[in-house]
Amino acid sequence: MILLFLDSQSATRGERSLALSRQLDWDVTAVGSLAEAKAWLAQTTVLDLLITEAIIDAQSSGFELRDAALARFPEARVLFTTRYDLKGYEDKIAGWPVLQDAPFTPGKLVIKAQAALESPAPTEALLAEPPPFLAPGTMLGNYQVLERLTLENESETYRAIQVTVQRPVALVLMRPELLNQPDLVENFKARERLKASISHPRIAPLYEAGSVNGYLFYTRELPRGRSLEDIYEAGETLSERQITELIYGVSEAMDYAVERGSHHRRLSERDIFIDAENQASIVNVFRPGDSRTRDPKEEVAALMRMIAPLSAEGKARGLVTSLVAESRDWSGLLEALDELRDAMRDRSIMRRIEKEEISPQGTSGAPWWLWVTAIAALFVVFGLGNFVGTVTPKVTSKPETTSQKMIAIPAGPFQYQKKERRNLPAYWISRDEVTINQYAEFLAALKKAPSISYDHPDQPKTKTNHLPPKWADTLAAAKSGSTFNGQVMSLNTPVTQVDWWDAFAYAKWKGQRLPTEEEWEKAARGDKGLLFPWGDQPSKDNANLGDDYDANGAKGGNKDGYNLWAPTDRKSGDTSPYGIMDMAGNVSEWTAGEFKNEPWPAHPDYPDLRVPVVRGGHFALKSSHDLLTTRFFAESANETTLARGFRTVSDTAPAGMK
Repeated sequence: MILLFLDSQSATRGERSLALSRQLDWDVTAVGSLAEAKAWLAQTTVLDLLITEAIIDAQSSGFELRDAALARFPEARVLFTTRYDLKGYEDKIAGWPVLQDAPFTPGKLVIKAQAALESPAPTEALLAEPPPFLAPGTMLGNYQVLERLTLENESETYRAIQVTVQRPVALVLMRPELLNQPDLVENFKARERLKASISHPRIAPLYEAGSVNGYLFYTRELPRGRSLEDIYEAGETLSERQITELIYGVSEAMDYAVERGSHHRRLSERDIFIDAENQASIVNVFRPGDSRTRDPKEEVAALMRMIAPLSAEGKARGLVTSLVAESRDWSGLLEALDELRDAMRDRSIMRRIEKEEISPQGTSGAPWWLWVTAIAALFVVFGLGNFVGTVTPKVTSKPETTSQKMIAIPAGPFQYQKKERRNLPAYWISRDEVTINQYAEFLAALKKAPSISYDHPDQPKTKTNHLPPKWADTLAAAKSGSTFNGQVMSLNTPVTQVDWWDAFAYAKWKGQRLPTEEEWEKAARGDKGLLFPWGDQPSKDNANLGDDYDANGAKGGNKDGYNLWAPTDRKSGDTSPYGIMDMAGNVSEWTAGEFKNEPWPAHPDYPDLRVPVVRGGHFALKSSHDLLTTRFFAESANETTLARGFRTVSDTAPAGMK
């Protein structure tokens, strides 16, 4: 038997669902919100019994869920639970059994569930909602009603047009049959006053409160974009960035109002909207203080449960999982999202920096005559610059080579990460990062023997070659010593824009492998665990790092002579105790994993995602004391950037070194 169980109280949901699954041996899905329940219904192919709270919160009801469930599964049975007096709701209950929560024991729930499943369905189970009080086209003051959006216990909400300015609004009408109850009327007016006092760009403002022909109503903004309910019904999911912006917007709005002392009802999927720019806003759900207070941490948890079904696979789901794992109030959630957005902004900037199509002068899409003028000017500047020797680093006259110089790293203990002592056997590591010339030799070998494969067994089938993006242009610039992305190239420039699969295949072709994180760090820091390859004192001139990086290319490289990559045959202070070059800067590097023959680690922010780790700084990353210990988790093994290359290691001494 397949059972859907909705209980908004986390304190009771687990025990009750466990009793249902154990004692009845049923397949039970327990959820805490209407949104989760609807998302599950949209995916399942079978439903035998729905157990749901009749009144979930001020705006969500189990009656709505019952109707949605029976529309898909007419033969299913329904059991309502309730913490409230349901007098007056007989028509909505429509004959289905009700279990009063006094509270009831899990055993009583099991008995009632079994009886509900075995009982015939009520003959009038699908009674329609009462018709809207205001028919479409009705004029209420300056507002023309278009359609009813929602029906609540004390009000009805309509989509309407403010005729005088042709502005779409939400019109909230107090249900006329309640106008003879003074306490309810005063409550409605108090809510109007409170809503009018809240002014925040992410909270739909109240426009006007009024009374026409004795009817009480107020109008508010219709939030921009689509509601989560619309997204649920469309069967869509949201990306990591969309989820981040969504949660950030909601937490910003909620934190603002809660800090001011406003009470609120629980947010529903109808209350949260996302516009085309992924900016979130909410309906004004706030109200004056009453006897019922809400635990902010529980409300945050409820929001996470609501959003979880919208999360796409991978990063988005990992993001929600990581946020759920920590108990936070609205302020804590906002702080966490601030940090996440900053990290994403940094990643986005780096992706723009590292995009192969980047133009240092922003000339992409410029007319042909501007290109001609610019190229002519470059020739003049380049000639004058070489005349005075100040424009750009000179390309070395040393002949390029495809050989890799390997350095022996002796066996023994070393300091790993902060203060951890580890031990490694002897190994050999390439002194320099793999160059364009060396990688070109690898590609030429693949072309000569296309039947020989050096691919990793898990390499995606859609990846059919190891050519980096724009490889022909890169190689041509390197051979001619001309500029590429605003930087002078040579065949000794490190190869970049290689993904992890490319680096693995190259290393295997060489009869070697990628270094582990342990091996990489020992080679960079020595056995004493230096902060920098050259010692413990920082130096902005020793390594090709981002302290002199200019994204526009005009002023970069004033410390080390290179705005982007530097050739491996230059003189550099970025040298480790073993003589390994460019571990702190130049380009960051792929690794095989932390330990030898171990799988990739789980991404700390996305536990369901295993990815390779990147080590070392690069030309656009500012210097810091953590350059050699920071573990940069790639988005995937398919990721390529202009700021990343690799080097290789060998377990045995290379030929000529034995």
